Order: sequence, then C-alpha cells, then structure tokens
Amino acid sequence: MIAFTLLGAGLMMLIVGALHLVAPQMMMDGPGIALTSVNHLHMVRAAYGGAYLGMAALFLLGAVRLPFRRTSLLAVLVLFCGFATGRIVSLLADGVPVPLYLGVLGAEVSFAVLAGLSLRRLTAPAR
Repeated sequence: MIAFTLLGAGLMMLIVGALHLVAPQMMMDGPGIALTSVNHLHMVRAAYGGAYLGMAALFLLGAVRLPFRRTSLLAVLVLFCGFATGRIVSLLADGVPVPLYLGVLGAEVSFAVLAGLSLRRLTAPAR
C-alpha cells in the first residue's frame, strides 16, 4: 500500500506537472481559462508545472528510498488534503465544476486516505 500510494501520487503529479510545464494553454483550455500574457504563462509553468514536478520528485523519492517514506507520505497527506479542501469549498461556494475536476477530487481524497493509512502502518508498533 505504501509503494502504491507514493508511486500513484507521484505519477499523477509528474504527468500533470509536466503537461503544465510544456503545454500550459492546453491544460487551461479544459476549464476555459485563457492565458493571455507572458505573466499568465509564467505563473502556470511555475505554480502548476514546476511546483507539481517538485512534489512528484519528493513522492517518488519516498517510493524508492526507505528513509524518505515517512516524509513523502506526510507530504502526500498534507498536500492532497489541502487540494481536496479547496475543491470542496469551491463546490459549496461556487457550484459544480467540469467532471474532470470531480474525478481529480476523488483521486486526491483517495491518495490522502491511503497516505494516512500508510503513515499509521509505518508508525504502528511491531507485533
């Protein structure tokens, strides 16, 4: 479960981050957001591209290096809970977004739960 959680969350962030880095307008077309200036492109490449790639690296590092597992799982838990909280607030305040974003919410909640359970497994006393 631990490796699945870190690999799954890492690959999700890697793919989404890479796509925002190399094709920011394509990624913003789905939700109907027009990037009309260099500043818009700069922000999307940095915030969604670079930051997501950095998080992917941390998640994947925990999948392959045992000393980083706890830190990586904690990062998955905190980041994905934050994403899910923002999406739930938006659902309540703004209404229902495109179906893709509802699917992403499901993935974020699932990975957060898996990370929490994995952390419990790591810290449980040996029997």
